[in-house]
Amino acid sequence: MHWRWTTPNPEGLGQHASPDLVTLWRIMGENFQIAAIEAATGVQSPWRILQPPTGTGKTQGTCVYAAMQATFNRETEGALRPVGILIATRLKEDADRIRDTINTLAGRGVAVVHHSGSYATPEQRHESDVVVITHAAFGNAKRDSKSLDWKSWDRLVSWRGGDRLLTIIDEALANVVDESSATIEHLEFVISQISPEVKSAFPQQVALLEQVHQVLRAYIDPDGVECAMSMIWEEGSAPVADFTPFISAMYALPYDRIVFDRSSTKDRTRLAERVAETLTVVRACLEQFAYYAKSGKWHSINTAALAVPLDAPGPVVLDATARVNFLWDLFGERYERPVVPGHARDYSSVSLHVARGAGIGKNAMANRISERMPRIKKALEEAIGPERSVFLCVHKDVEDVIAKKSKCGKSWVEKLNFRECSVGHWGAVDGRNTWQDCDTAVILGLPYLPQTWATNMLCALQGADDKWLQSPQWKQHKNVRKVMEQRQMSVSVIQAINRICCRHVIDAEGHCPPADIFIVLPQDAMGDAVLDDIKADMPGIRVEPWGFALDPEKEKKPRIGSSHARLIAYMSKLNAGTVSLSTVQHDLQLSSVKKLRETLNNADHPTTEALRDMGVGYVPGVGRGSKSYLVKAA
Repeated sequence: MHWRWTTPNPEGLGQHASPDLVTLWRIMGENFQIAAIEAATGVQSPWRILQPPTGTGKTQGTCVYAAMQATFNRETEGALRPVGILIATRLKEDADRIRDTINTLAGRGVAVVHHSGSYATPEQRHESDVVVITHAAFGNAKRDSKSLDWKSWDRLVSWRGGDRLLTIIDEALANVVDESSATIEHLEFVISQISPEVKSAFPQQVALLEQVHQVLRAYIDPDGVECAMSMIWEEGSAPVADFTPFISAMYALPYDRIVFDRSSTKDRTRLAERVAETLTVVRACLEQFAYYAKSGKWHSINTAALAVPLDAPGPVVLDATARVNFLWDLFGERYERPVVPGHARDYSSVSLHVARGAGIGKNAMANRISERMPRIKKALEEAIGPERSVFLCVHKDVEDVIAKKSKCGKSWVEKLNFRECSVGHWGAVDGRNTWQDCDTAVILGLPYLPQTWATNMLCALQGADDKWLQSPQWKQHKNVRKVMEQRQMSVSVIQAINRICCRHVIDAEGHCPPADIFIVLPQDAMGDAVLDDIKADMPGIRVEPWGFALDPEKEKKPRIGSSHARLIAYMSKLNAGTVSLSTVQHDLQLSSVKKLRETLNNADHPTTEALRDMGVGYVPGVGRGSKSYLVKAA
């Protein structure tokens, strides 16, 4: 690995090594070996969660180890059991790159990819020392095994050497839990579309669907005082039926004619998919546990299930955000986290510019982005020069707006006066190398999660518990939902920040090229915690205040009908002169003037400013028992 890392291109990577990096690579290799040995001896080893910082060669180290293992398999054939390796990475292009690197290092074809863009043949999978798949394929193997179809999983973990003995997961697993949710409106729509023929053909399935609807309605309190979440039934306690033919029959109905009385292939497909999705949720709820949730005005039935095989052979995860990622806490005794060097990277050449603001969730950002972009453009162009290369991370709806060309022929992204400017959205950023040459990252809007997300994660990994739903305490956390949401926010932000050039190491001390990061964090404890996590995971990063506001300061006016508004109206009618606060209190029927005094002593309060504009000043009393006055100028 040292040779691979330090040898100049094209044979190597031309990077700088350090004692900390060498130690980190040694720890990676040792854990790969231990995991394989435990799998070979029939031990269900714990998930080993390693946290190599971004830019320290975790993917390259995986490729080097896999190539060396394939070579060792051939050299010891017949004497030792060969070690087959399964590698799961986030994206298809990453899988292709890993396969090519392993084969180049091994000097022959020892690795194949198996994903939707390039399926390996059964013969290729059987003969290859290494199979590289995506995180999605890793989860799909578990979904198939749940329905008692073990073929997909067997094809991945079986090869000419028997069972594969090592599973390496590159980056934090995405979509670890399958979440299923349907609102009462979804159920009512499906029930209303059932034709007499379908109802006659599937009486058991229709009856179950109607029962689920009635059960969900029973949780809705007409007085609006119902709890936010409650267990409906535990796993294995609900009646079940084969919904597959029922879903197919419902999918085939002509919804365009039934609903809109017109012919439209687009409408028919859209509604058919909506119906099928709702029925699939109902099936999952019946097969698993189900709980009721209320979010705003929406009432829903929900369930969740683990989407990854916990019994994967010799699992080792390389997660640059492992310290923050609450997922591994939920694994409990099923994981261990070996210590890795904490000083392999130094981010002292990176400046983090932090502004605080409100309205940075998906809906607020999408609704206000058009009016905010001129302010964003002005602030960025004042902060950095036109030679910079900028990556903007936003919500998808925001990306659609700022990347769309206006009547003048340019999008907002194109209007930004920088050498290069590109945009990505939450959910399609993690693990990508698209922006690795950018020297500036701008994080606009944060990916808040629904409260059902944390509930689904905990229920899928720790078991569904009605007591926990009512009072979300877990271990030392009084409200584990809030903790999980905050830490997942930190994971997403740290991943987004490290898409740019700060992921590259340029010397033996672990420095990176100079970079600037601009972010708007919320004005609350979550914003403070996310900032702390960034500083912890990016040691040495320089934090600077960013004097930027997403929105202009609102003009503060006294509330109509408030005592302040009545005071302003009262003083506007008085002639020039002096009036005591006690007289004001009597005339306005105020119970106390304590808060009024505090307001009048605040020169920046909108009420004080309004009085000052009409020539009214405040003269506070001096000494015990003295009177205070309002003085109106002529």
